[in-house]
Amino acid sequence: MATKYDWSAIARNSKYLELKRKKRVFLFGWWFASSVYYFLLPILSGYFPDLFKIKIIGVVNFGYLFILSQFVVAFFVAIIYTRVANNEFDRLTDELVREIG
Repeated sequence: MATKYDWSAIARNSKYLELKRKKRVFLFGWWFASSVYYFLLPILSGYFPDLFKIKIIGVVNFGYLFILSQFVVAFFVAIIYTRVANNEFDRLTDELVREIG
């Protein structure tokens, strides 16, 4: 037989509220920072096209490096999220499950 949970009580639980708050703050902060970085590409290329013509190494210019850096930033954000989720969010979730279980 399936266990029935009082979801409204869980939604009011202090551990759940803490988990929800920490995830919201973390995710919104990184979403905002990565969105700003993402939209810098069309803004800079539109308003400062000469910036993207600056040669860095041989035929590789600033534009190529900036575009490639967006992949690096996405990878970096994924690694940070994984670490925080494994250390912080999973710990809070385990505490919540033990408390309501």
